[in-house]
Amino acid sequence: MTLLTPRRTHLKAALLALAVPLWFPLQALAANTGGSWRSTYDVVMMWVNFAILVALLVKFLRKPLGRLLKNQQDAIQNTLGQFEARKGRIENEIQSLRESLETRRQKAEDRHARILRWAQRERLEIIATARQEAERRLRQARQLIDARHREACQTLRNDIVDAAVTKVLQDLPGHMTADLEKDLTDRFLASITKPET
Repeated sequence: MTLLTPRRTHLKAALLALAVPLWFPLQALAANTGGSWRSTYDVVMMWVNFAILVALLVKFLRKPLGRLLKNQQDAIQNTLGQFEARKGRIENEIQSLRESLETRRQKAEDRHARILRWAQRERLEIIATARQEAERRLRQARQLIDARHREACQTLRNDIVDAAVTKVLQDLPGHMTADLEKDLTDRFLASITKPET
């Protein structure tokens, strides 16, 4: 109904535009007072022909034009309906894409948070492992230092004993007398035979 109203208005305007040029000869005829019947007859016949033409056009073209206009209106409404349906589908797709993007963003944030927590745990585990390894190596180093210290002390004692024995062996033959030798032998035997308490 809304599309037919402007078309009918256009049809009326077109008929009016055809009728206006026919009006001017009538005014010219009215201005001619001494004219012949032929010019009047021509003008009247022209109006009669115009009325017949308009009647025929209205009679035979009204229904086909109405169907044509109705078909055009239906086609336009169908096209508009298709566009509305397509618009609705596109809006639904846009909404689903927005929801998908929001879901992906949330998943990415969760994944990022999990990675940060994992990295923090890994960092703490690496620090704990490094601390344990450092303590183990420190214990090994202390044990090695203690072993080398004992070896150095033992080597020093052995060197001192060897130096003392060498010195004694060098100096003793000149100072050793028979009485001193007998005295040392008795002391040694006494220390061996002394009962253990």
